[in-house]
Amino acid sequence: MPAILHLTHRFWVGGSERQFIERLRSHPRGFEPLTACLERSGGNLEEFLALGLGEPKTFPLGPSLLRPATLVQVQRIARYASRNGVAVIHGNDFVSNLLAVLAAPLASARSVVNRVDLGHLREGFGPLHRSLERWTSRAASAVCANALAVRALCIDDEGCRPERVFVVPNGLDVARFDRLAALPLQAPVPDANPLVAVVANLWPVKGHRVLIEAAARVCARLPAVHFALVGDGPERAFCESRITALGLADRFHFLGTRYDVPAVLKHAHLACLPSLTEGLPNAVMEEMAAGLPVVGTAVGGIPELIADGETGFVVPSGNPAALADGLLKLLADPARTRAMGLRGRERIEHQFSLERLRDGHAAIYESVCSPRRLPQLAA
Repeated sequence: MPAILHLTHRFWVGGSERQFIERLRSHPRGFEPLTACLERSGGNLEEFLALGLGEPKTFPLGPSLLRPATLVQVQRIARYASRNGVAVIHGNDFVSNLLAVLAAPLASARSVVNRVDLGHLREGFGPLHRSLERWTSRAASAVCANALAVRALCIDDEGCRPERVFVVPNGLDVARFDRLAALPLQAPVPDANPLVAVVANLWPVKGHRVLIEAAARVCARLPAVHFALVGDGPERAFCESRITALGLADRFHFLGTRYDVPAVLKHAHLACLPSLTEGLPNAVMEEMAAGLPVVGTAVGGIPELIADGETGFVVPSGNPAALADGLLKLLADPARTRAMGLRGRERIEHQFSLERLRDGHAAIYESVCSPRRLPQLAA
C-alpha cells in the first residue's frame, strides 16, 4: 500500500489546519497516512492526536527559511519518506508546500501542494513570498486548490498547467458537527436576539473594520442587534477602540479563540464574513451547517459556498453599506432567514461532505502515482 506523507507547519486554529485534520479523518482507502510537522504546537494538536495516528514526525526549522537548517530538514524529510515507502508528500501550507516540493525528488516521490486562498492580502506576505509560492505550485506534481477561484489564480496568474490543478472543496463532518453543537458551552455566549456571529481571527484580511462600520448602520435601524466575534488577533485593539468611538461597545462581544464553535453557533440567528480575500472558508461552512444564513463578501470561494439569495447574500468586499444592507435584509424577515438557513444546511450535507473530500484526494493521489494516466479534475 503506497504511503502519503502529510506535512503541515503546525496545529494552530485556522482553516488550513482544520482541513489537515479532516483530510486525515477521511483519508482515501488504499493509501497509508503518515504525518509530520515542523512545529508540534497549536490549539488543534489535541484533536489531531485523537485521530489515533500516533505522534507526528517533527522536522523543526529555525526562525527563517533562509538558513542551512532548512536544507538539513529537507534531507531528513526525504530520508524519512524513502525509508517508509512514501509515494506522495502532501504539503498543507506555504512552508510545508515548499519543503514537500524540495524533498519529494530526493525521495523518488511525488509532491502535492495545497492552495487555500488568493494569497495577495495575506498578513506578512510580500512579493518574494508570492514568487516563491508561484514557483512551488508550478514545480509540484499536482496542486490541490480548495475553490474554483483559487484554481483560476494558479492557472491564469501563476502559469500552472491546468491538468495538474485539481479542485477539492473543503469538507465538513456534519454528524460530528452536530455532536459538538449539542455539548455544553465552554464559556458564556451573549443572550441576545438577534445575534450575528462572525467567526474569523482578527486579522486585517478578515475585514472586521468594514464590519464595524456596517454594524453602525445596522444598529441605527435595529437597536436590539448584537454581534459576537469569535477569534483573536492583532486587529483587536483597533476594533475595540473604533467600536467604543461609535458608541457600540454594548453591541459587540469579543469571545476570543473558541474550541466550541458549533455550540456557540446554536445561539446565533445569522452569520457574517466580511473578508477582503478568502479561499473556501471553513467558518462559512460551519455556519451553514448550523442552519444559519450567511452574509459574505464576493471574494475567493465565498460565492461558491453561499447561493446568493437562497442561503444568504453575497455582497461586494470593502463596502460597509452593502454589508449592512445584506444584514438588514436577513434581520427584517426572521421566517425567510430560517428558511435560508435550512437550505444552507442541506447544501453543506450534499456538496461539502467528507466523502467528497476523500474522493477528491483519492483522485489526486491516483493520478500522481500513475504518470501515464491523464489527471481528472475533481469537481
